[in-house]
Amino acid sequence: MRLALIGTLRNLGPVRPELGAMLPGSVERLAFPSRLGVFPSDPAARDMQAIGHLEAGLSAVEAGADALVLDTLGDYGLAALRASAGVPVVGAGEAGMARAAMQGSFAIVTVWPASMNFIPHDLLRLYGHAGACTGIYNAGEEADLAALSGPDGYLGRIGEGGGDILARVRASMARAAADGAEAILLGCTCMSPIAARLAERALVPVINPLAEAALQAVEAAREGTPCPAKAARLAAVRAMVDALADLPEEACPVCVLSEGL
Repeated sequence: MRLALIGTLRNLGPVRPELGAMLPGSVERLAFPSRLGVFPSDPAARDMQAIGHLEAGLSAVEAGADALVLDTLGDYGLAALRASAGVPVVGAGEAGMARAAMQGSFAIVTVWPASMNFIPHDLLRLYGHAGACTGIYNAGEEADLAALSGPDGYLGRIGEGGGDILARVRASMARAAADGAEAILLGCTCMSPIAARLAERALVPVINPLAEAALQAVEAAREGTPCPAKAARLAAVRAMVDALADLPEEACPVCVLSEGL
């Protein structure tokens, strides 16, 4: 089975290796990054990135993917992909929030600053989980956005759990639990590599939204869930992305990567 992770950074190593032990050995994980280097810092930029993820997802289907996972809590392009891909499409935000809500009340703990909270706020309302969410706890600060990329950048430290990242996130998790949350939803799929370490010392269950989405997508593909496809207009979508793909990248290589496919 070919599982395409949409928005995932391509590198020389395995794709999202932390998922390997959770998925059947027959599942091949493939990365299909967005070619739009637009950082989703506001609703307009977020909607632009939805086009980038739509194109990446349709390209994955064209390449033979059996199921798609949106590797972003923001679920960019989810509705459009579900209407056009013809294979199961699962968003990490939708899957993670649903799993967290099954635990009762839950909090979102994110490495992003409060200025990015509009993304999970909108999805909580869209998916009907706003009443179950006790709050969004920001382990990140606005200053962290100034140096995201590079070997010493903020995102690199998140993936490795370097510097004070683990301590900051754990402190936010402890506050959330003290405030009554019965589960913690990690607020960015970039936290997936450190999810197991965060869960080890947590007071309540910790939900990795990317893992939940991957498991759901594999199950849906195996069950042969009907996914009727509409005309996707891939050529038109690709032309739109081509027009913006050469713009300077806005720094986040996990959520948005400007890279030729």
